[in-house]
Formats: sequence, C-alpha cells, structure tokens
Amino acid sequence: MLTALWTVLGIFKIIGLILLGIIGFLLVILFLVLLVPVRYQARISYDGRPEGQAGVSWLCRLLSVKAIYKEKLAVRVRILGIPVFRMEKAFGKEKTEEQDPAGEYGAKEAGSRETGSEGEAKDAGGKEPDGEVTETKEADREEPGGEVPDGGVPDGEVPGEEEGKEPAPTKKVTDRKQKKQPKRKPKKKLKKKAKKKAKKERKNRGFSFRKICDKLKEKLGRIKEALAGVKEKKEKLEAFVKDPANRRTYRLLKRQLWKLCRHVLPVKVSGRVRFGFGDPYKTGQVLTYISPFYGLYAKKLQIIPVFEESLLEGEGKIKGRIRIGTVLFIAVRMLLDKNFRVLLKKILEA
Repeated sequence: MLTALWTVLGIFKIIGLILLGIIGFLLVILFLVLLVPVRYQARISYDGRPEGQAGVSWLCRLLSVKAIYKEKLAVRVRILGIPVFRMEKAFGKEKTEEQDPAGEYGAKEAGSRETGSEGEAKDAGGKEPDGEVTETKEADREEPGGEVPDGGVPDGEVPGEEEGKEPAPTKKVTDRKQKKQPKRKPKKKLKKKAKKKAKKERKNRGFSFRKICDKLKEKLGRIKEALAGVKEKKEKLEAFVKDPANRRTYRLLKRQLWKLCRHVLPVKVSGRVRFGFGDPYKTGQVLTYISPFYGLYAKKLQIIPVFEESLLEGEGKIKGRIRIGTVLFIAVRMLLDKNFRVLLKKILEA
C-alpha cells in the first residue's frame, strides 16, 4: 500500500512540476513581451534620388523586420537570424511588351494597301453595282411599244388587270394604313390639360404681398429654429466643461497623452540638410522663415545654406523604442476612471 501511495504522490509531484514549469515559462514570455521594448530606427538620404532604410527589432534581434528602398523596395523578416519572409517590389512602369520592328510593321501596312488597291481596281474594271445591273435587266425585259405616261395605263388594257393576274385588293391596303396610324387623343382632354397648365402658370406668375409675407415668415421661422439649436448646444457644452468630474477626466487624459507621446516619439534624432535656390534673396528668405524655430532643431538638425547654386541634399536618422507594458499601463489608467468610461460609451454609441 505504501509503495502504491508513494508512486501516486510521485506522479502528482511530476505533474505539478511540469505545470509549474509551463506557468513559469508563460509568465516569462508575458514579462518579456510587456517589459522588453520594441526598438525602431530609420535612415533617410536624398541626393538627386531618395534612399531609405528602416528596421524594427525585439529582444536582441530575436525578431527583426528590415525594409530597404533603393530604386526598389525590399522587405525581410528574420527569426533568430533565419530569414522567414522576403519581398521585393519595384515602383514605376515596366515595359513588358516588345515593340514591333519598323520593317515588319511597314511590310504589313504595304501589303494591306496593295490588297485594298487591287479590290478597287476590280470594282472599276467592269463590274457594276447591283442596282445598275437590275436596271439594265428590267430595261431589256420591256417590250417595244408606245411610251406609257406616268401613272397611266397602256391602250387596250384595263387598270388593275394584267394577263393571268387578278386585280389587287384596295380595301385591305387602306385598312392596314388605318391600323398603323396612331390613335389620336380626343380634343376635349387636350383642352382640359392646356387649361390646367395655364392656371398653374398664372398662379406662379401671380405677384401678391401676401405671398411675400408668407415667405418671409418661413425664413424667419427657420432662422429661429437654427438659433435655438445653437443655443442648446452652447448650454450643453458649457455644462459639460463646468462639470468638475469632466475637468478631472480632462486633466487626467492630458497627462496620459503627454506621457504616451514622450514614450513613443524618437529618442535620438540627427540630420543634415544642404539647400540653395540659385538666388541669394530666396535662400535668405527661407532662412528668416525657419530662424524662429532654431531652438527646437539646433542640437538635432544641421542646416547649411548655399547661396551660389540651386541644390537640395540631406540625410537624417532617428532611433526610438516602444514598450508595450507602458502603453497598456496608460490605457488601463484611463479605463479605471469611471467618468472616462461613461464618456467613452457615449462616444461609441453616437
């Protein structure tokens, strides 16, 4: 019994150690994700053509993404230094179809012209159009005799009768013509419609003091409604701003956003710019425009003016890091505020 009990306890001990190991491993990964920052860096240069390089790495390049642009974009993803994904993309139109040589195109065009000229020559060579051929055949079929006047009948013949033919029915033709003609609307309906249109036009053309007053009243009513809506909105905004809970939330939001910006923005910035417009006056004007901001970029950006020639070249580098734990801490700190949750719910429902 004791041996069986010890074996069961040993099994449970092993299972517990395994579970503790798994939980410890997951906690280590969680802390690494939250506390180890994601580092980013970028370098840009311009000397007639733009070139750039950017990279993101995490946990001593355990996971790294790198993008390089030099006439084409190349992206590479590596895990533990092993390439996992690679993509290259060239920007701009590429010629995929070759142009036809001039000789072949000219030969084809000449051949088409020759076939067209041969067809025209055949038409002019003696063959007449179908209409002319039929006219000559009908002329040959006519028997010699006296000329028949237009709309007349030869002597000795009864109109509408021919040898071996019955006279053509006239009533059926007239019936068909009558059927084809569209039915005309009665004149009474047309007169009524014309009268209604005339009345409407008279009403529209009518000029009366009463109509002007009605229009003015309508416009004044609309203006009053608009002013009342603006007044209500103004009162609601004033009540929202004067509420002490909203003021506390605003101050908290301002502090947390400032912390987030300071955390996310680059830590190191350096660069150099050489520019010139070929005209000393324009170059001096640009320098006067940017001189008020000298205190902001003096330590990070070097500006070199060139007064004698027109050029633009430069380079810049930035480095920074983003810690996921810090971003989550700022978000949780805002969500713990009850008033902020209420305002956020109202914004999402709107």
